[in-house]
Amino acid sequence: MSRWLFLSLCCLCLLAISAAPPARSATASPLGGACATDRDCQTDLSCTYVEGVMSGQCSASCNASASCQERFGDESVCLGADICARTCDGHGDCPDGDVCNLYGWCEAAP
Repeated sequence: MSRWLFLSLCCLCLLAISAAPPARSATASPLGGACATDRDCQTDLSCTYVEGVMSGQCSASCNASASCQERFGDESVCLGADICARTCDGHGDCPDGDVCNLYGWCEAAP
């Protein structure tokens, strides 16, 4: 009986380990960084695709610019699509692969 209990517990442990989200790499992209999947972004960020707004950039949801700035600093803003974006004055303020758009936030280069 104890063997079956041990095997059952081992199976449960393996299921729990396999259900855990994969670790993010130390080089994962920050807010505004280019991405293809959520794993490409730093923890608590997701790879965001919103038609006409953001295409393949790491972001987080928001309801006001204050919530973005609380999490990411003054160089962030909450867009009307309820996603945080990295603000910029020029291309040098954006992560690699991004450009500073006319509205003052970083977007994926075309």
